[in-house]
Amino acid sequence: MKIGLVLLVAASVVLTGCASGVTRAPSSPTAQAVRPVNPVVSAVSTSFTDDGKAAASENLKFNADELRSHVKRALEANSLLNGKTDSAAPELEIRIKGVRVRSNFSAVMWGIMAGSDYITADVVLKDAAGKEIDKYEVSVSYGLGGLAGGQDTTRMGWLYEKFAEETVKELKRP
Repeated sequence: MKIGLVLLVAASVVLTGCASGVTRAPSSPTAQAVRPVNPVVSAVSTSFTDDGKAAASENLKFNADELRSHVKRALEANSLLNGKTDSAAPELEIRIKGVRVRSNFSAVMWGIMAGSDYITADVVLKDAAGKEIDKYEVSVSYGLGGLAGGQDTTRMGWLYEKFAEETVKELKRP
């Protein structure tokens, strides 16, 4: 009986260790009419909100350029990145709102009990004039640890990849 309870708790921790999702604010009918289906973007950029800038300064293992690189590769793999400057194609901006990265020791030693690593950002699609035509929030978290899942490269790689995957999936949404 005790072994069954231990296995149930262990399974629950593993299943809740990593999460991702997309949140959309209600948009106006005009914005929905303007948003192209499967938009091919000309560029990807990153910026920080004030809260995001403060969080990033406290989490030196986070690299906004690495996040942008993962998103660009995911867009290219899905034929959603133009690759050349096209003044008519929309641009994608990632506005980083929150970041947390555990220390390597905490992640390995304490795992999910040390909290989770996360990235939260607004993904904004802008037309050639800079007008916002679509916006959604992507949030990803990684709570696993131990020797296998607690290494910095494992945790950050998963966060960047999952963020890119969620960004592309929502961008391709009809």
